[in-house]
Amino acid sequence: MQKSIKNIIKIIGFGLLLLSPFWICRCLLLFLNPELVITSLADYLFFSLRFDLKTLSIWYSPLFILLGIGLFIKREWWRNISRILFLIIYLGALVLGLIAILYYPISKNIVGLELFQLVKGQSLVIILGYMTDYWYAILGAFAVLYVALKWYNVTEIDITRKSGVGLSFVSVLVLVFFARGGIALKPLNMMDAYSGLEGKEAISAVTPVYVLIESFGKQEIIYTSYVDDEQILIELEKEHLVYQSVIDFQPNVCLIMLESFGKEYTGGNRASRPSYTPFLDSLSGVSLNYTNAYANGLRSMDAVASIMTGLPALMHQPLIGSLYTQSDMSSLPFELEEKGYTTSFFHAADEQSMSFKPFLSSKGLDRYYGRQQYPDDTDFDGTWGIFDEPFLSFFSDELSKQQEPWFSSVFTLSSHHPYKVPDKYNYLPKGTAEIHQSVGYTDNALRIFFSKASHQPWFENTVFILTADHTSKNETPEYQSYRGKYAIPLIVYAPKLFKPKQNEKAVQHIDVFTTIKHLAGVKNQTSAGKSLLDSTSSGIVHFDGNMYIYTNDSLTLEWNGEDKVKLYQYKKDPKQENDLSSVLSVETARMQEQLKISIQKYNYRLLNNYFQ
Repeated sequence: MQKSIKNIIKIIGFGLLLLSPFWICRCLLLFLNPELVITSLADYLFFSLRFDLKTLSIWYSPLFILLGIGLFIKREWWRNISRILFLIIYLGALVLGLIAILYYPISKNIVGLELFQLVKGQSLVIILGYMTDYWYAILGAFAVLYVALKWYNVTEIDITRKSGVGLSFVSVLVLVFFARGGIALKPLNMMDAYSGLEGKEAISAVTPVYVLIESFGKQEIIYTSYVDDEQILIELEKEHLVYQSVIDFQPNVCLIMLESFGKEYTGGNRASRPSYTPFLDSLSGVSLNYTNAYANGLRSMDAVASIMTGLPALMHQPLIGSLYTQSDMSSLPFELEEKGYTTSFFHAADEQSMSFKPFLSSKGLDRYYGRQQYPDDTDFDGTWGIFDEPFLSFFSDELSKQQEPWFSSVFTLSSHHPYKVPDKYNYLPKGTAEIHQSVGYTDNALRIFFSKASHQPWFENTVFILTADHTSKNETPEYQSYRGKYAIPLIVYAPKLFKPKQNEKAVQHIDVFTTIKHLAGVKNQTSAGKSLLDSTSSGIVHFDGNMYIYTNDSLTLEWNGEDKVKLYQYKKDPKQENDLSSVLSVETARMQEQLKISIQKYNYRLLNNYFQ
């Protein structure tokens, strides 16, 4: 009897051990991100435990198999194999959790399978650089692993083979129960967390290991019919646009994507924050300045896909590298080639970084310039790529060699982690977040680029479009909201062609796609976005984990995909503290219907390869 009690205590202790990496990472995430508030502790613990038990039953299943066999093969060498497997699986859960925590301030969400897409094509030097920067996390992980091994050794049970049969049978039943998340007809899934909890609670309640498990091997899109397909075809027909030329010649178009330039860091922020972008601010004053602009996603791959193909980011995984990468979608290189444009793309990282080169090449790009094409490797930042100042100078030189008219893009990188700047620029303000100084460095590199480019013969015939790929670490409530964390600068600079003007309509990356074609003289378009030169705007849809956000010129709606809806007047209530969904019920219902149609149109296009 005493032996049975000891074994029960050991089994409970073993279960707590397997849960420990989930809770270590969860507590760290909550500690480092106080905005992830918990409003109902009881509900939070209930859902966290359900998801943890489901994750445990799946993630540790190879270990359970070995331990089950070990009940009958009572040999020390078998126990050692089980210990090694435990260490590998336990460390994997811990490392995935720590990566998710460290990446959360940038991604604003818990990454799953897309983590492997983000590191695909990165050199070993870059990966080792990340590990060096986070040495304390690695040290902490191994310290935890040492304690876990000690804990594991004291939880080993000693039972007879006969008792092992019964224990194995009961364990299988319990694990199957946990793996389903209960006895409901439908197994527990991510949407259950967003239905039962507030969005910010669900982010930390669902462990990163579960996010990885749920995203692995799944089709990115599950089609839901909010309206019948006949109605969707009618809605898709509305995306056929006709634009008359706004310029009597074909201008060059220069697209500058600024790495992680969140609106909060610029003079356009509404949170009374200091600006780290004096040059960009000055350029905004002599440009078409879109003060209510949004990225379509939170990853660099989302920005490139949205701007180059006109598709928003409404999947868990980026479009680049997904099942739909080779769909017959339109692209800027293909369409501009038909208008006589040469096209190029510049990014100072490895040319295979984030799969930009293969994706853009498949979409008709003429020339890709990466770190390999840059002539002087002494300008390498030691981790990620070539510093922005010399690479933008190289970009200017190469533009002078291109046949006009051209469309060329450059994607900066110095304001990407690890945020290195050349020593001579250490005088720049460090700000309150580690990214701020590198943003200031890129802004200064941009100033030098424009100074140099302004003396080139192609300059006055060029329309410059400047925007950010996505935001990064935000420190104020307005830019931590579901809407605000997508807020970016967006300007069109061509003072000889367009008078300076500030525009407050809601715009997005897919509008840039439409605008560039409009500038190039593409009369007939099919696009989910509108030209920035069009007086009307299109509703903006974001997919944030498992939350949908729909924003128009004055209102933003949040919907969890099932029953929870919130509505905010974000211009009057920038922190989004006053839910008006019950007060403005008609507007809420109308926006929710528009959101559903937008989601269904996107899914219909990709699943049916429908890009007519």
